[in-house]
Amino acid sequence: MEKHVWVAIIAGGQGTRLFPISHTNRPKQFCRLDKRNTFIQAVIENFTGLGVKPTHIVVVTTSEHQTELAKEQVLPRGVLSQNILEISPSFGYAGAMVKAAEFISMLDPEAIVINTPSDQFLVADEDFGSTIDAAIEAAKASQPVIIGVKVNDLVTAMGCGHALYEEVEAPCFPVTGFVEKPKREEADRIMRQGNSACNTGINVWRASTVLSATEGIQLVGLATDDFMKLLGELKIAVGNFEWHDCGTLKSLYEVSKKTPNHKNASLGNGSFERNNCRGSLLYASRGMELRVTGAKDDAVIFTIINEKPIIVVAKLAESQRIKDLAEDYSRHEAFLTDDFSFGARNNVVLGSNVSDELIVGFVGVENYAVYVHKRSDGTLEAAVSKQLTSRR
Repeated sequence: MEKHVWVAIIAGGQGTRLFPISHTNRPKQFCRLDKRNTFIQAVIENFTGLGVKPTHIVVVTTSEHQTELAKEQVLPRGVLSQNILEISPSFGYAGAMVKAAEFISMLDPEAIVINTPSDQFLVADEDFGSTIDAAIEAAKASQPVIIGVKVNDLVTAMGCGHALYEEVEAPCFPVTGFVEKPKREEADRIMRQGNSACNTGINVWRASTVLSATEGIQLVGLATDDFMKLLGELKIAVGNFEWHDCGTLKSLYEVSKKTPNHKNASLGNGSFERNNCRGSLLYASRGMELRVTGAKDDAVIFTIINEKPIIVVAKLAESQRIKDLAEDYSRHEAFLTDDFSFGARNNVVLGSNVSDELIVGFVGVENYAVYVHKRSDGTLEAAVSKQLTSRR
């Protein structure tokens, strides 16, 4: 990778739809993606694998807590502590990209900056590398470029923004418009037309291009769409690499390593036991043991929030209810003081010797029983079982 290429990882969000794996004390980008990496560590691995120096990676945070989490997770991967840039959350995503350009340009006036979200999943294969290379070449000529990816899954197409482009004889195509999260019919039409790609949120440009375009512009409250218009004619580099935004528990399940027969995924540093489970996501934090029976297409999450154990049993498909729940928690943390149930029925907490601390939530599921026990060594163990018949 060329010496003037830098990566700016925008790491100021929360990831509400992964609640309670992700919450205000542990935003999504700092949650574990697999046994080896958290989300942000996977991003670093992707770009260092392409040849970007770890010392050329800048991480942008929006709070002191995020900065401390970033230090814990990115410094061991070679990122310099002085390259963690903490800014006000009032700048938003567009403002964060401009502040990153300002910071990097002071270190390298000739910098080409690859801006990337901190909380998505992609396979940094040869196709991804060649897509980034094409964008870098265009950025050298002061052309701002977005990275797009072709998808063939209608659900994914409905859940992401699309860039429309004019197909010309060039590695990077002129962008003609954007469509945000289309409904089924429109998503199907866009995919069939062929001149569109999902917008990955990864952008490539010269730092000087961005700073010239935004000189004198109020960054606080600057919408991303308005920011992109300031840059002039956008180009898009289109790839066919594997990409997921991992915005929901279901999409996290889809990218996770699964058991070969029953397609269950287990995340976190805790321990697990599964019985008669299929197509489900299990998560347990360090020092917690989770035993699940009968889960099908569900998520069972056993973790700690504000020093209290919490279990959430949710349908993988209930992303909107989970998002609403997380946003309520972000606004009013005190509301998580008792068990809760959203769109669920016939579920029960059988008992616990930590009942005064434990919170159990059910989202879109039915006929589950939960039991939690704290052993003398402090280990928390939970049994979550799907009952075969409804209780009367």
